[in-house]
Amino acid sequence: MKRIRYNTMNSWNLSTAPAYNLKIHKVIPRELQDKVFEMLECENFYDEINLLISEFGREHNWKWQAGFNGRNGGYLVLYTGGRKLSESKSICLKCGQRNFTTVENTGTKCGACHEESRVNREMWDIFTETKGIEDEDVPEDVMKSFDDLAHAIVNTVIENAQSCSVEEEEYIVTKTRKVIA
Repeated sequence: MKRIRYNTMNSWNLSTAPAYNLKIHKVIPRELQDKVFEMLECENFYDEINLLISEFGREHNWKWQAGFNGRNGGYLVLYTGGRKLSESKSICLKCGQRNFTTVENTGTKCGACHEESRVNREMWDIFTETKGIEDEDVPEDVMKSFDDLAHAIVNTVIENAQSCSVEEEEYIVTKTRKVIA
């Protein structure tokens, strides 16, 4: 795989960053491509990939991040970013709903799931910038880690295509609705 430059916004603003073209026909062996296209239809296809990307961001304290971009999401792009203290003051431990007030102000009952499971917590928000990044501005260890990430993503997809099967599963969704009686 060869690292390229990718337009992080639009080509007219000349904002580019290091990237890899990870489109299936570019990085997956021909004999596995149909299987990978079928796997793309699965809800959990990106679970392992997203974990790898999150580990990359965490490893670099979110100052350096990676994400997919492009019309079809085929490019892995390097971004800058960071963390900032969230304005949220509390969170529901049951459903994850954040709130801008403390439990002392509004109680422990969650407004979303109605459970008594809200607690005060200091939280951080991760932000990503879409400005251009020159290769020479990226520390060598970060660029190596980004290269390793791209290879790890491709290897994960290849390994899954070789060892997993795609099966259809029926499931029932119970839904509550209001009707006029």
